[in-house]
Amino acid sequence: MNKTLASKKVLHSVQDIKAHFAHNSVPLFFISAINFNMMGMHEWVKNWHNINLLDCYDGAHPCALVIADDHAQVFEGIEDVNRYLLNSSATRELIARAKKQSGGPAQALFLFFDPQIEDLCEGLGLEVVLPKNALVREIDSKIVTTEIGNAAGVASVPNVLARVSSYADLQALAEQAGLGSRWVIQTAYGDSGKTTFFIACEADYNAVAQQIQAQDKVKVMRWLRCVGTAIEACATRWGTFVGPLLSEMIGIESLTPYRGGWCGNEVDQVAFGADVRRQVQQKSQAMGDALYQRGYRGYFELDFLLDIDTGEVFLGELNARISGVSALTNMSDYAMAQIPLFLFHLLEYDPAIDLTLDVAQFNQAMQEQGAQGVSVQLILKYTGAELQHLTQAPVSGVYALQDDGTLQFEAASVNRRDALGANQAYVLRIMSAGECVYHGADLAIMFVNEVVRSADGALNAAGVRWVNALKAQFPSRPLNQQERALIELAHNPANVKSARTQP
Repeated sequence: MNKTLASKKVLHSVQDIKAHFAHNSVPLFFISAINFNMMGMHEWVKNWHNINLLDCYDGAHPCALVIADDHAQVFEGIEDVNRYLLNSSATRELIARAKKQSGGPAQALFLFFDPQIEDLCEGLGLEVVLPKNALVREIDSKIVTTEIGNAAGVASVPNVLARVSSYADLQALAEQAGLGSRWVIQTAYGDSGKTTFFIACEADYNAVAQQIQAQDKVKVMRWLRCVGTAIEACATRWGTFVGPLLSEMIGIESLTPYRGGWCGNEVDQVAFGADVRRQVQQKSQAMGDALYQRGYRGYFELDFLLDIDTGEVFLGELNARISGVSALTNMSDYAMAQIPLFLFHLLEYDPAIDLTLDVAQFNQAMQEQGAQGVSVQLILKYTGAELQHLTQAPVSGVYALQDDGTLQFEAASVNRRDALGANQAYVLRIMSAGECVYHGADLAIMFVNEVVRSADGALNAAGVRWVNALKAQFPSRPLNQQERALIELAHNPANVKSARTQP
């Protein structure tokens, strides 16, 4: 036997991987505002812990420590939330207790993190099982993503990467690059819903000129009629494992106030033809291999755009991290029958493990069967312009859609897969009754089991019914004078809960 293999624990099959994590002894902490992205992972990985800011489950989750907001600071991003959670005495006590019981190291995972968080984890004896933040930050740039894709033979929508200083400058750049007369402009960093600009005329440009002209370089793309997709993959020393291809919902007005904002996804085997699935998987593997060559290890997500007019498949964006589609990828019917894709990420960060599983064979099976069983997530944001006081909010759990278009509560639950009936939905509540809701605030995530979008990307009749039923679960009223005074004292209330979920 090869000496390298002989010195490691070798996993040969999916069953071996299941058994390995069922007996995992290393405490693993997912630290984030909520556990949405890693929902259900505690059922696969022994010694899994969630440390969260928001109590989405009213204390019922068996593997979640909730550190309530003491309102002593304004959270301007999810990194602030994570620092707050790490500095909590309850967090530190849990970590110390788990390490003592295991008699060894402990690991940490984040949706977003920074060098300060890396330092905090080092002080707590936590290994961050993610690529270094400096590398993540570099790769997360939409400019760098485009360059990596070009080098790997994965083309983006026809574009030019340049500084734009005026509308005339934009016109000249677009004419030189053959990008037509309508464009989509993205900044290097930022939420695509807020930093993606659709420009059809000078008035469109003038409305966002300050944001565009503040950038050293932006990505100016030809405007396409396209269908958005999302796919996750995992770059490892054994190769790049690729998940199922998902449809993506963007800018649906009843769900999000942001024109380019992500608001949901669908797993549906018939949504794409075999050739599109093959192309996207090959491109995803090429991107994963290129990322690994740059030192990036583990999980990432890619958005691809399908040109409706030509059928071409273009690279859209790269999220160098756990993403907003991770829950669907890892809780799909196929993942339940096999294993969640995310387990390959954890294996990559375990130097004592070797794997003989055939990557090409795994990916081929995923391409052919990975999107079996319709599963949909809808991300509901508050779309109103005025601050409101939530007078009611649903319990996280199982609901049934009634003939009159209302949701009937059936059972509290922490498990999305408790709601797999045709007329059932799983609701993950984010905002609670009594809170102040603001423009763009995340209210809830709903999982349903039927297709909710039409071919043009809009909600179909079923989608409209589900969304209206969910929105009715969050009645609100205008703020009274006392509430407004408290908000003014807090200076900028929208930042307090600005980082609940991320795509």
